[in-house]
Amino acid sequence: MTLTRILLLINPHSGTHQRDELIAAANDWKESTSLCDIDIVEATSIEDSIAATKKAIDEKYYAVVIMGGDGTVNTIGATLCGSDTALGIVPTGSGNGVARHIGMSMTIKKALEQIIMSRIHTVDTMIVNGHFCMGVAGTGFEAVVADSFAQRQKRGLMTYSTVALAEFMKYRSTPLDIEIDGNIKSCTPFTLSFANSSQWGNDFKIAPRAGMTTGTIKVVILSDIDQITVMPCVAALLSGNIQTMPQCETLDAKHIHIEKKGMMYHIDGEYMGECDTLDVEIQPSSLRVLSPLKRLK
Repeated sequence: MTLTRILLLINPHSGTHQRDELIAAANDWKESTSLCDIDIVEATSIEDSIAATKKAIDEKYYAVVIMGGDGTVNTIGATLCGSDTALGIVPTGSGNGVARHIGMSMTIKKALEQIIMSRIHTVDTMIVNGHFCMGVAGTGFEAVVADSFAQRQKRGLMTYSTVALAEFMKYRSTPLDIEIDGNIKSCTPFTLSFANSSQWGNDFKIAPRAGMTTGTIKVVILSDIDQITVMPCVAALLSGNIQTMPQCETLDAKHIHIEKKGMMYHIDGEYMGECDTLDVEIQPSSLRVLSPLKRLK
């Protein structure tokens, strides 16, 4: 397969960018690029996006490039999983956790330029309760915040921070028994993350040592978070040093199983509802991704 055809799929409702800005950037990129043929599709629905992606796979496109956020990336990544067509990301969402992990610029024009110069890396993905996950899934506080954030019309970091603060003031941790590769671990996590990539988004690195090519999941347990410990932990998340905090425990796993009634959970930042069983499993080397990094961890 040669670099000849790329499908650029635009989510006009993603993040804080205006539709006209996204369309203009896409058209400028197409007109200025001579190395490949670029088809531009504006996603009017999830169903149309999936249909366009399946058609690109059937017609052996080199890549489907998403101009959107983690939710759109998840949907199209699930469709591309196991195919020869690669996933490219031009981040325009609120958090853009996976895009940041793979080295994409947060500037639309620069990210589009990176796509042409990127190489294909084969990465791991996860299955969470039967659903595809590319970056981070979790339960506890982060799922509560994902639920509350999904109900807000306004997107962006400011809205997310406001929601997180409001939920923090009333959240209470509950005990869990976590089965990790057949071994039981009892804990009372404030939040519990299953990380294939390093961050939730906005450079909040919940699993700095996570890698998308390791064949394992980082299970990150944050406990004993209160009004005294929260700010040092937030600073550690931003600096990439959360694993050095006494409130943090990180374990490697290939399969995680939890049973508890009414667990709220999220996948790639999207709230998924409540469940009584949470099952997470790694899918090694299951997706081809475009990244400007020479070596993608």
